[in-house]
Amino acid sequence: MTVVFDLDGTTIFKGKKMTAEVTHAIETLSKSRQVVFASARPIRDMLPVLPTQFHSFDLVGGNGAFTRQKDLIKTTEFNKEQVDLITNIIKTYDLSYMLDSQWDYSYQGDTTHPLYLGIDPLKTANNVHISELDCLVKAVLFTTDSEVIKKLEKADIAVNFHGAEELIDLSPTNISKRSAFESLNIPGSFTMFGNDTNDLPMFEVAETNFVVGNLVSDIKNATYITQTEVPSAILSLI
Repeated sequence: MTVVFDLDGTTIFKGKKMTAEVTHAIETLSKSRQVVFASARPIRDMLPVLPTQFHSFDLVGGNGAFTRQKDLIKTTEFNKEQVDLITNIIKTYDLSYMLDSQWDYSYQGDTTHPLYLGIDPLKTANNVHISELDCLVKAVLFTTDSEVIKKLEKADIAVNFHGAEELIDLSPTNISKRSAFESLNIPGSFTMFGNDTNDLPMFEVAETNFVVGNLVSDIKNATYITQTEVPSAILSLI
């Protein structure tokens, strides 16, 4: 059976690297189970918080907009109409934002925000003007304005929320962690470790679930655990 792990809020916390306890548990599990990491982060920002021994594992990033399998990175991009809408909304509402292409990014906003502090810690990418992005794969807008959300959803853009944070995480049409995971063609059932709404598509089809914290409720086949219980929950699968 495969085990899929979310990162932020599930196996890493407050943007810090994975603890020794969680690392040991996942490394031990990986000797008998296939392990996949699935995050809202793009691949670029997943690798620095993952222990190096996990860098060869299959990855899903950007809530499904990125996949990496056997060193091959694939992306699903917003179409031109969606890109135009997102950029027009940014200008009209004067929003702070984080936009990702396949590797480079464009950020405008508070440089002390935790999201900014987690961007490209290895400095392998460039922060460029919106017009210089060769494509748009993932977007974060610093707003929860209902009017903005309606405009985005009308354009078939997936809108994800992150707990109580005043921001929305956007993905291309019909893209989710689930769709990206399924594209990896890994046979058999899987167990999911997650913590918030962007994990819901995976929770819906997993054989068993471990939910960290209380940001989501009524998840089927779920065991609810605290942050400190994560290592023991992982080891219980061995």
